[in-house]
This record gives sequence, C-alpha cells and structure tokens, in this order.
Amino acid sequence: MEIRKDNLEERVAQLQSLGSEIEHINGTLTKHLLGTYHLLKSWALREELCLAGLFHAVYGSDPTRSKLLGVEKRSEVANMIGTRAEKLVYLFCSCDKPRVLPQIGTVSAIVFFDRFTGKSSPFPAELLNDFCELTIANDLDVARNKTVEMYHDDILTMFENMYPLVSENTQMELDNLFIRFR
Repeated sequence: MEIRKDNLEERVAQLQSLGSEIEHINGTLTKHLLGTYHLLKSWALREELCLAGLFHAVYGSDPTRSKLLGVEKRSEVANMIGTRAEKLVYLFCSCDKPRVLPQIGTVSAIVFFDRFTGKSSPFPAELLNDFCELTIANDLDVARNKTVEMYHDDILTMFENMYPLVSENTQMELDNLFIRFR
C-alpha cells in the first residue's frame, strides 16, 4: 500500500482502491466518507479531525458493515492521515457504540468498550471532544442522505449530551437541527 498521500483527491483515490465504492446508506461509502469530511471542514475543525472523518469507517465502524482494512494496517493508515487521526479512527471503529454512546454527557468517567478486543478501559479524555464531533458529523451525513431527513429521539438526545463537548460551529449546526426536529 502506498502511504504518502498529500491531498484530498489522492486520499479519496486510496480509499476507492481499498473498496470504498461499496453501497452504503443511500449511496456509496465514498460519498458518505466525503460527506463526513466536508461537514467537519465546514465547522472549521482541524485537518487531522477532518481526515479522521474521511477515514472513519476504514476498519468497519459497525459490526454489520464492511471494513476496508484490518486493524493490522493501523500503522499504514497512521502514515496516510497522521497518528492522532488514526487513533480517532480506531476509537470510532472499535467503539461498542450501544454501550459507550449513552455514557457521554451523562457520567463523569466514561468506560470505553472495544468491540474488536472485548476489553474495557477508561475513555481517552484527550480524544473525547473529537470523537463527539466525528460522531455528530457521521450521523448528520447519514440522516441528510436519506429520502427524508429524520432523527430518532435517541440520536437527538445523544446530540444534546455531546453539545457541551463540541465546537461553537458544531453547536450552531445542532441549534438549527434542534429548532427543526425538537
């Protein structure tokens, strides 16, 4: 795998070479990854976080979805997008979301459950804000690409719980969403 990628088009081509043109919710995975990336960019977030958004499903972000690479390729992904971005991608993909997401904003010590290893550990505090930004961008892109944009109450509650942990630009996006759907 070639690991030196300097621009968005090259990174997208790399994802496509790994198989990202597979069907995803109302489009291809490539389209969703780009949508997540562009949402994060529109909130003026750091490039490493935006790149994590572009690669956020590379290891499979859900047990029912395909993965593009196995976790044994983590160092190669880190070389493409940076170490911190790769750590966030791994965290997002490995997260046992039904067990972890309800804790965010509701408990002081979040326990992270890694669905790949089966182990639990304290949630890495230095990645919590970025994880929330990425989670929100992912869910917004999915919802906005459905035939009818809609959000279940549990998603809206999750957004409310993450609200204090995200950037002002993301909060403004959520404010508009809450006006429309709450």
